[in-house]
Amino acid sequence: MDQHSEITLPDGGTTALHVARADGPTPFVLVLPAMGVPAGYYGPFVDELARHGVTAGVADYPGQGGAHPLAGRGRDLGYTELAHEWLPAVVGSVREGHDGPVVALGHSLGGHVLAAHLAGDQPAVDAVVLIGSGSTHWRSQHGLKTLTQTQLIGTLSRVLGYWPGARFGFGGTQPMTLMREWAAFARTGRLAPRGQDVATGLRARRLPMLVVDLDNDTLAPPAAVDALVALFASADVERFTFTKAAGDPGKPVNHYSFARSPEIIGERIARWVLDRVRIAPGPA
Repeated sequence: MDQHSEITLPDGGTTALHVARADGPTPFVLVLPAMGVPAGYYGPFVDELARHGVTAGVADYPGQGGAHPLAGRGRDLGYTELAHEWLPAVVGSVREGHDGPVVALGHSLGGHVLAAHLAGDQPAVDAVVLIGSGSTHWRSQHGLKTLTQTQLIGTLSRVLGYWPGARFGFGGTQPMTLMREWAAFARTGRLAPRGQDVATGLRARRLPMLVVDLDNDTLAPPAAVDALVALFASADVERFTFTKAAGDPGKPVNHYSFARSPEIIGERIARWVLDRVRIAPGPA
């Protein structure tokens, strides 16, 4: 990633858009990070997309990574702010320097943010890729273990006023409302920021969508991915499971490894973007 531009967000905070450019006009793939994962972690993946002909970039969520101010007590936000303030601001910055379609690639939490965004009235993106992204609902995850862990996180976030994930080894420091909404998603199976169920707005949303299951992904197992994808009832969905055979280059596949070891997967996603997004209509 060799280009960096600062973005001022609606709440007055800042983040930065980090970009790797391909030659010529291409769609732009914008990576939406997983919970607690800084934008820089996706550098090798973004660079790999550019090597295969697709301009790509990534930005930190408010309070995360290189964004300012950092998350903590007194800095609260939820899915609504990420979906309808942060994402439009970042896409707006992308479009200032890029004329082609914008493809949003949501990793893990990033897929939830995309679902909430696309349930709104004014979608800012033209196509979607979900990778390692699934529902947090306990019935599609690891049963009562998931239910217990997620509800404890939600409760502690409420009591403390934020989630000190760096201290507990999960998710990094996160705002209270986001973690309470995430925990409610795990309890009920409904992604409903501020009480608004995203399933209603997503039901008729038509757009190209690629879904990538990751082998050995314990955070987004197939049943959880099924449950999240089901919300996109009218999308034109293609789906595959990314695995590696013995002798394939790079690290073994898991929930995070593609970001640092993007061999094979970067080329495959870039090919889908170039094949589908140039000719496909935007969201309807």
